[in-house]
Amino acid sequence: MTKDAELRALAEGEFAARVAGWERAGHVPDDVGEHLAATGVLGALVPARYGGTAWTHQRYGEANRLLGTLSSSLQSLLTVHGMVTHALARWGSAEARSRLGELTAGRELAAFALSESVSGSDVRSLTSWAERGPSGWRLTGTKRWICFGQLADVFLVFAMTESGDAAFVVRRDDPGVRIIPEAATAGFRAARLAVLELDRCAVGSERLVGRPGFGLTQVGGRALTLGRLWVAFGSVGLAQSCVQATLARADRAGAAGRRLKDFQLLRGLISDTDVAVRGAHLLAVSAASALDASSEWAVSEVLAAKLAASRAASLAASVSAQVHGAEGLLADGAVHHRLGDARVMEVIEGNTQLVQDLLAEQVIARWRAAPEGANR
Repeated sequence: MTKDAELRALAEGEFAARVAGWERAGHVPDDVGEHLAATGVLGALVPARYGGTAWTHQRYGEANRLLGTLSSSLQSLLTVHGMVTHALARWGSAEARSRLGELTAGRELAAFALSESVSGSDVRSLTSWAERGPSGWRLTGTKRWICFGQLADVFLVFAMTESGDAAFVVRRDDPGVRIIPEAATAGFRAARLAVLELDRCAVGSERLVGRPGFGLTQVGGRALTLGRLWVAFGSVGLAQSCVQATLARADRAGAAGRRLKDFQLLRGLISDTDVAVRGAHLLAVSAASALDASSEWAVSEVLAAKLAASRAASLAASVSAQVHGAEGLLADGAVHHRLGDARVMEVIEGNTQLVQDLLAEQVIARWRAAPEGANR
């Protein structure tokens, strides 16, 4: 059995049987990393020489889509773990790379710590500060809304230094680290969100990822590009599950014997949703292929996919809630969970308006780079 088949069997078997309980309880269980590691997916973005399985972007994207059909919270683990492991494999010190085997084997989990209370999409307004010391750095600041921060052993933390922005590896057992469960959110309720407080947290020089002035543009920029791609695939998976729920509800006979699927207005909603979801999936696949081919315009492809897929998820979840009526309003119901998760997809890894702005910049640059008369 291939690793892809193992992941599908796990998702459609044990995970599918347990996921409703996770959502009701508000947390993915501690053992989920061990189960995922056996499929190779936790090392998918790490080269084999560091203990990884080196999957293509498209293959990893489809893994995110698969888990997204079950639980956006569960899928978010692949997003953040993949972002961090890729960053450490590419930019990390020899010491950081030597520990990647712990992450790929699922003995440790990683989380991405960028957002702050006043710095979400505007990453240039970071207030976390790293002060250089005789043998390393001391970090002070508070990071918010960290997916799987309650479980993570390793955090990729972004902070400002006197020489510019930088990224650091922080471990949960480092002195000066405090991890607090985040306030409950409408979506991603089971994603073990956490607040990370750093009070002069001391880390060695080998914990610097890249160099100062390099953190947001290179380490963070590449990580966010990948994160947006995984969110796109995860959004497609979420949207597909919403479509399935809509169709199942629309096929049930009502009190008068007519099925909802026979009403023209509802058929319009079904067709619009289908077009949006299928189009988003094609854009996500195109973006993954662009990254696999190291295309010059891969970032543009990823932004388009993230924008389309998060919107498709919102549309599909909204239609599903509308079709289910009062049933869709049940606080612990699957429809309600999907609606909250879809809302998060338009915020996480860059909100819709930021992505629109970034994509417009890419579209204009692409137009300017085209030969005179070509595609203009």
